[in-house]
Amino acid sequence: MRKIVAVLLAVPLLVLSLAGAAGASTVKGSFEYHVGDALVQSLGFPAGNQAIANNGDVVTVIATGTFDTVGRTATGGGTFAHHMVATGQTITGTIAVTKLISFQSYGDATPQGLPASFFGGKLTLSAVATPDADPSVHLPMTITVECELGNPPASVVEGVRVNVKDVINFNKSVPESGANVYIQQ
Repeated sequence: MRKIVAVLLAVPLLVLSLAGAAGASTVKGSFEYHVGDALVQSLGFPAGNQAIANNGDVVTVIATGTFDTVGRTATGGGTFAHHMVATGQTITGTIAVTKLISFQSYGDATPQGLPASFFGGKLTLSAVATPDADPSVHLPMTITVECELGNPPASVVEGVRVNVKDVINFNKSVPESGANVYIQQ
């Protein structure tokens, strides 16, 4: 009897987990990505998109480029501003995207009344950060971008997360700090 009850309880949980996964899929093709850039700003959103680290430091990212899910390539980059809470100092610099790690599509933005070429999803890019104050420093980083367009899982928060390897992990998006969009080519 316990086994039957356990199975009956597990079935709805399995159905719910599969339903959440059904909103995400792999889409093949080439896309532009826009993270708090001029295009996003022209739609009425603030410049940049922010993430916060466990120590309270905040990074603001502005980035533009392309990625191809078939070739698993990515280009582009942008800028960052790392505000350090402990000192009040802000470090600025550039970001150069080096590779597409993954893209999980949430579908096109027609549910939001936007063009079918606009997409939502979770994009993960490999990049290198170079501080303006010391151009000889090149820090490997991973940028994760979430766009809520399409049919995202309920847990998705529009934003970015930035992990500068062995330096600092801005692992929480700052809600409503900016916007992102992917445009299929």
